[in-house]
Amino acid sequence: MGIKKTLGLGIASAALGLSLIGGGTFAYFSSTTTSTATFAAGTLKLGSSFNTPVALTNLKPGDYTVRTFTLSNDGTLDIKFLKLATSYTVTDSLGDNAGQDLGDHFKVKLLKDTYTGGSTSGYVLSEVSLKDLKNIASYDLVAMGAVPGGIAAAQSKTFKVAFEFVDNSQDQNIFQGDSLSLNWTFDALQGLGEAK
Repeated sequence: MGIKKTLGLGIASAALGLSLIGGGTFAYFSSTTTSTATFAAGTLKLGSSFNTPVALTNLKPGDYTVRTFTLSNDGTLDIKFLKLATSYTVTDSLGDNAGQDLGDHFKVKLLKDTYTGGSTSGYVLSEVSLKDLKNIASYDLVAMGAVPGGIAAAQSKTFKVAFEFVDNSQDQNIFQGDSLSLNWTFDALQGLGEAK
């Protein structure tokens, strides 16, 4: 080989070596770690102590009765909202109601927890006819004060309700012998999400 070839080969080898040093390979320190997490959803479970219906019989206009209801939070999350949905059916025994709704003649009164008996005057938190209550989409017992603050997990609360057959000082004879079957559905809801 001639000197030019040897010099050319040497220069090419040097250039290749410089390119490997400058941009090809380098070493660095590194470390890795992993993290695992478990996410478990809580439960929201509403229980009640009133599996049997409220039975009111032999009523006349002006009569009222007070019932106590107990709701329990059998879940692990707090209940912040408690919605009440109402439905009922009326049995017109003589077929003479002429379009009048017996539910319009019954009032539902949510009472303060300090009520101990006797007249409900001064203890009423909210008062609405059954007919109107049936048409309220989201009647919130927490907002109305019947279950203030909601129900904490693994706790229970009671609330009192007066049912009154309203005496409207008019002829209500068409309702003699009639009956009303009431169904209440309670819907418990959690509060807003929060930092954990």
